[in-house]
Amino acid sequence: MKKHLILLLISLSFQLYYSQKSSSLEIVAPNLKLDTIFVTYPSAARNTHLLHHYKFTVEGSKKLAEQGDMKLSAKGTVKIITNFDYPQPAAISYYDTVKNSGMQSQPFFVESGTLKLLLKDDKLNFELLSSSPANFEYNKLSAILKPYESRLKPYESNDAENLEGKELELQKYIRKNPKSFVALWEIINDFSRYGYHPVYFENLKLFDMTVKKTYTYLEFSKLLKLEAEKIFPDVNLDNSKHLSKETFKNYKLTLIDYWATFCKPCIEDMPRLVELYNQYKNLGVNFISIADEQTPERMVKAAEILKKNNITWESYFDKNKDFPKKLNASGYPLQILVDSEGNIVKRTYGELDVIKEFMTNYLSN
Repeated sequence: MKKHLILLLISLSFQLYYSQKSSSLEIVAPNLKLDTIFVTYPSAARNTHLLHHYKFTVEGSKKLAEQGDMKLSAKGTVKIITNFDYPQPAAISYYDTVKNSGMQSQPFFVESGTLKLLLKDDKLNFELLSSSPANFEYNKLSAILKPYESRLKPYESNDAENLEGKELELQKYIRKNPKSFVALWEIINDFSRYGYHPVYFENLKLFDMTVKKTYTYLEFSKLLKLEAEKIFPDVNLDNSKHLSKETFKNYKLTLIDYWATFCKPCIEDMPRLVELYNQYKNLGVNFISIADEQTPERMVKAAEILKKNNITWESYFDKNKDFPKKLNASGYPLQILVDSEGNIVKRTYGELDVIKEFMTNYLSN
């Protein structure tokens, strides 16, 4: 009996070993002219790229980040060994260092099992050559949500009702499919593209524990909480300068502009910010600029840019990188409006027209 048990355990061990080794992503690219491609997470904002937990290995590859980005030779066929605990979206991208530009494919899901993908052309169009439960579900869910998607604009301010309409439809789907990782990633994608909405919390509660115990679910809950928090947190910029509730008490509104010297849109927006400052400074609105720079050279560069653009209001450097940690600041330019009580009343990424309209309406009430 003991001998049979030992043989059974050995057999199971081999099966487990080979079942893990059999999980792979095979990219076939016979006609590709590009020399190098990347397997990475789909385009994301609001730090949602941190929610991926990739496990990729392949001979000759170079891991580029903790999230699992991989640089691969694009010639012929590349087989990537995968080890995923649950389905996660990925994409194929290319970056041209000479032109300083790149492109990315549509997303697809990687999960346990073997997925074979034909990369058809240099525009990174692809066709899945093997069946995949997660990709089948993704296409099915996308068709259900397509009417709602057509009303939303990525990375812009959207009508809250349009976003809520999509989330309520997604809510119905989750009730029927509480173990759906595809639905979880859809919520994450919405948060990344369209911003925060309180209905996300309602939808997250509906998932089964198999989803709730995962790294992605737990970390996403933390990101949501950061943006849901309406009280501006204490931010320690350089151990001597900090922002707190006291910073805002003498002003009806305070506009915080979070920027960086390498951010072209940030610099291009500065003349508009000066216009807003001149228009609202006597109406009880304070302005603060915070540069995401830590080295002496970059701080000198930032000071030069501010002077050249006639920025005369308070300016700080986020030497401790505390601002993105406390406020989930994942891009530039980020504008945050805070009222006299220290409540965050508006946040946008570079939408100064939206900021202006909000300030006008807020001050007139």
